[in-house]
This record gives sequence, C-alpha cells and structure tokens, in this order.
Amino acid sequence: MLFVIEKLTLDLSENRNALGFRNWWRSRSEIKKLKRTLAAFSKLLRSRKVLAQLLSSHYMRRSLNPLIMELVDLKIVCQFLSGHITSGKLQDSITGGGKLNSEQIKSLESLKNNISDKVHKADMSDSMKLLSDFSRYRQNLKYFRFAHRAFNRFVLLTDEDEIKLSKSADTLYLLPTSSEIEEDDERICHHAILKADVRGSTTVTDELQAKGLNPASYFSTRFFKPINKILETYGANKVFIEGDAIILSFLEYEHTPQQWFSVARSCGYARDMLKITGSNNRYSQQMGLPLLELGVGICYSNEAPRYLYDEEKPIMISGAIGLADRMSSCSWNLRAAIKKSLFNIDVLRIAEGETSKGEKGQHYVRYNVNGILIDDVAFSKLRSEIPLKSFRMKINGKEYLFHVGQYPDIDGRKKDLVIREGKVGIWRDSQMLDDPDSDETYFEVVVNRKVIPLVLDAATSSQTASA
Repeated sequence: MLFVIEKLTLDLSENRNALGFRNWWRSRSEIKKLKRTLAAFSKLLRSRKVLAQLLSSHYMRRSLNPLIMELVDLKIVCQFLSGHITSGKLQDSITGGGKLNSEQIKSLESLKNNISDKVHKADMSDSMKLLSDFSRYRQNLKYFRFAHRAFNRFVLLTDEDEIKLSKSADTLYLLPTSSEIEEDDERICHHAILKADVRGSTTVTDELQAKGLNPASYFSTRFFKPINKILETYGANKVFIEGDAIILSFLEYEHTPQQWFSVARSCGYARDMLKITGSNNRYSQQMGLPLLELGVGICYSNEAPRYLYDEEKPIMISGAIGLADRMSSCSWNLRAAIKKSLFNIDVLRIAEGETSKGEKGQHYVRYNVNGILIDDVAFSKLRSEIPLKSFRMKINGKEYLFHVGQYPDIDGRKKDLVIREGKVGIWRDSQMLDDPDSDETYFEVVVNRKVIPLVLDAATSSQTASA
C-alpha cells in the first residue's frame, strides 16, 4: 500500500488541475522519494548478496518438485539455487541413505539457471514482492506472538470441582458443539445485598443466662426461625448468618428479566424482618426479656457476584457486602444526639476540619436504629423496577418527601413500599446541623406502622385528585 507508485503517479496526473500546482509539485516530490527508497532497498539487497537467495526462496515455492522437498531441507535447496553451495554438498546434506537422482539434479540445475537470469534482470518490482513478503511475515509473526500470549491465558479444565468453581466465578468459557448447546437459566447478571446488624447480642445473651434461660432457644424462636420462613417469599439467599450479623443476597438471572425486583424485594424482606422483630420485642417487654435491635443496609450491584468454595460451601465475594455493612451501621455519637422520632434513619457528612473520621474510615456518620437505609445506586435500580409516585406531605407540622410504589413478591402478590427521601446534614462539633447548600440525599424504607397508612392514603388521594 505504501509503494503503489504506478497508481500514485496515475492519480497525480489525472488530478493535476484539481490539486493546483503547489500541491501537485509536493505530491510529485513524495513519489520520487518513494522511488528512491525502493531503489535504495534494491541496492541494499544486492550489496548484502542476499538477493539471489531471497528470489530463490520466492520462486522455488511454485517450481520445486515435491519429491525433492521430501528429501532435502528447503534451506539447503535455497542455498544451492542461489549459488552458495554445489550439488555435491547438496547431496551430502541428505541423511538416511537417500540421494537425488540425475533427473532431479537436472531439474534443480535448470531452476538455478532460471533464477540466476531473474537475479540479473531483477528490478524494483521484484524488490516490491520481497518487501511485501517481509511485511507479511512480520505481521504474521506479531499475530503469532499475540495468539501465543492469548492462549497462554487459557486453562483446560477437566476436574468437576474446578469447573464448578470457575463457572460460579464467571471465568469459565464453554466451547460446546452445536448438539451440546443448552440454555443457561442459572446465569446471574445482577444482585442486591441486605445486611442486618443485630446489635447487643452479647448483652442479650448475658441477660438471658442471668435469668437461667437458653440464649440459643431465644434467638432461634424469636428471630432466626421467623425470618427463615419468609426467605422463599422474597427470593432471598443466605450468605452469612451469625448472632450479630445477617447477610442475604437477592439474585437476578439473565434469562428471567421479568423477575428483576432484587431491590424492591430486599426492601420488602427487610421491612418484614423488622416487623417480626418489633412484634417479638413487644412480647419480650411484657415478659421482662431483653429486646433485639437491628440496623439494615441495602446495596445493589449491576454485575454478578463472585464465589469461592470451602469444600462444597460457596462463599460469596461482592463489593456490595461492604457497602451494605456501612449502610447498616449506627454511630454511637448520633444515638446520644438523636431523640426517638417517626423515622429511624439519619445521615450526616462530617464537616471539614473535624479531627476524627466517621466509623470505619467513612466521611459520613449514620443513625440507624431499627431502620432500613438503601444507597443511591439501589434507589436508582428501584426506580427501574417499579413505578414510584413522588410527593411531599406534612406530618406533625414538618414536610417530608416520599416515594410510593408496589412490587410483586415471588408468588406475584402486590405489596406496598414507602420510601422517605431525606437530606444529608452536617456533623460539626458534636452537633447536627442542616446544610442548605448541599443536594445530597439518602433513602429510608419507612417501617413506622402509623406513618405508612397516612402516606398511602395521601398518595391515593393525590392520584384521585389529579385524575
């Protein structure tokens, strides 16, 4: 493409008037440079005494007898055809007792003379052919090295456990035949994480033991068994459950987009979890038993989680787990500063110049006592899952912004969901301050049994009025 001198010369003569004299003269000079470069290359091949050998390798591909190619190394044949070795040395190079017969030697001598003539008559077109061969070889060599690096990254798996681990980690590439192709209905594409922080479990255990009661039975009957019963209702999966931590995943599969309600269902599950905990707390209060307190955080990831395996047990790896952990946390400073109100969530940004960072190195402090906090990404996903009606209303003289919608559980039953959008404040000098210049917000799933009916009625009334 670089040395198509004939075509460039033809184009230049045809477009001389259109180019103008200056551009035409410049292009003409560039063509002359190409000719000089190609001539210099031809001269270089002759001065290095490699032209004959290169032309030999070029022409013998089409002219060499296949029977000769089976007996003699091609590099040796090329050296003979270019005049570097005699026929005797050619014969001596053949191993295994075989020799070329007189007819084969005669054909080689004829080809040698033919190539010698071509060497004497070689011009720039021959140099162009060789240059093209060089370029093509270098290109193919680069492709070869690239392919070598690429294939070195592949490992063929035959062990079933390794295949299972690689598949769950989404690093398995299947190359099936046409008869082996199957639809993979279990391919995860997105997921939501719910983290519930069960606070004060050690204190509760000590109080129960002091009363002569079994803590394991208490946690099992008052908490674990009831929340396990609703796992299937919301399509939740256990990731990690211990006395003071519960992590659940809500998975979305590639071939079932009609079931992509991971955030809505995680909100619904969290609300039912707190409802169960609140009901049992009322009973425990009557019986003089210690109360359970939770903080729930919900985060969403627009990709599949990764998995490790401890023998047969899968261990989920997801960045959303750490984020949900922060959402579920509660600052001890805010617990002392905030009085009990209609809502259970507050988020404050630590002011510039404060000496201490937030808990776990964060720039925010959160109040989360029996509340459900979802991050901004999860709320955006929620908007894509269900239609949300947004409106403002006053409760006890204060105005709030709510988002109301309905989502289906696994069985298709419609359930209401109320989200409060709050404004992030400032934490400065151990005080909570408003930040009128900031647009930062946070999102709380409303769990207050008195507030939810008021908001739903207001949403219905406003919808009827607008209709």
